[in-house]
Amino acid sequence: MSANTLGVVDLPGVKQSVSAARRYVAGLLTDAGHVDVEDAVLLVSEVVTNAVVHTSSGRPGGVVTVEITHQGPDSVCIEVIDDGSPSVPKPRHPDEGDLTPGGRGLWLVDAIATKWGVRPVEQGRVAVWMEITTAPKTA
Repeated sequence: MSANTLGVVDLPGVKQSVSAARRYVAGLLTDAGHVDVEDAVLLVSEVVTNAVVHTSSGRPGGVVTVEITHQGPDSVCIEVIDDGSPSVPKPRHPDEGDLTPGGRGLWLVDAIATKWGVRPVEQGRVAVWMEITTAPKTA
């Protein structure tokens, strides 16, 4: 962990871990003095859901890791590290009239995060990282 790391948590690759990840991120960021944490909580929820549903993290014994680091007083970088999959995550842009549930998590990440990306990590694991502003929105 670097000096800027706020926290790291390993969660089992099950659907219940999505709400645990939301609570963890909200509490950690609030305790660290970040004011506007709703975007961070939403995006973590989307990316952890993707990890559990679409990667090897959702198999028995799978793990999802969430790591949060300070990027400045009003921004953080959040990495969601999963156990990998055969394909690289990419945003799916919804077509007008597409009523299919799901499939828009990375589209939201692309729309809300300051920047984001995907990178390989050790032993076939993959990290989806995103920088998020945590300052109050101005009118």
